[in-house]
Amino acid sequence: EDLKEVIRLHKAYSKSKKIIEYKPKGVKSTDKPIKESIGSIIKKSSVNVKYGQLLFNLVKHFNPQNMLELGTSVGISTAYMAQGNEHSKFISIEGVPEKINIAKEIYDKLKHKNIHFLCDDFDTVLQNVIESFEKIDLVYFDGNHKKESTINYFETCLQKIHNESIFVFDDIYWSDEMAEAWNYIKNHQKVSLSVDIFRMGLIFFKKEMSKENYVIKF
Repeated sequence: EDLKEVIRLHKAYSKSKKIIEYKPKGVKSTDKPIKESIGSIIKKSSVNVKYGQLLFNLVKHFNPQNMLELGTSVGISTAYMAQGNEHSKFISIEGVPEKINIAKEIYDKLKHKNIHFLCDDFDTVLQNVIESFEKIDLVYFDGNHKKESTINYFETCLQKIHNESIFVFDDIYWSDEMAEAWNYIKNHQKVSLSVDIFRMGLIFFKKEMSKENYVIKF
């Protein structure tokens, strides 16, 4: 019942043929903008319903009060997480303004009040955003898929973790670089437990747990 409207909107926007024109982050200023339908963006880069439900269930179960998302895209994963706890402080960062406009449209339809969208480069704003949190309970990493960047964002976010914090990484096998970044992260000394469900990786920091790396068929 909680997710009915989110799933309805997810499916509706997945069929949208509305074209948006945007410049992807990290491309040269001389590169031509991309023209792409909203439906195509969702099929290519957003979570499907199964993984959306997983994000919702994680939030519902662990009840994080302070959440951060790196890579809003058009706001599909954002909607699932926000629905899990409508009273959390939730900041979602995206570098492409045309995509964030669609996310805001979905946000308005769901009548969410807890999401603060930030349109900027992660490298520019992440440190300040982290400092705005007293502590961080959940971070969803789904932006820059380069190894060095992913590790940098992970280490920046470590500044505000506590025993119950959870980090979720999307697309951990998207490329060799992402697989290398995931390998570094799961073996980091502050990480007590990693769960690899192939598309995503979950990271826990509970000190009372002995170091484990699980691989689960999801």
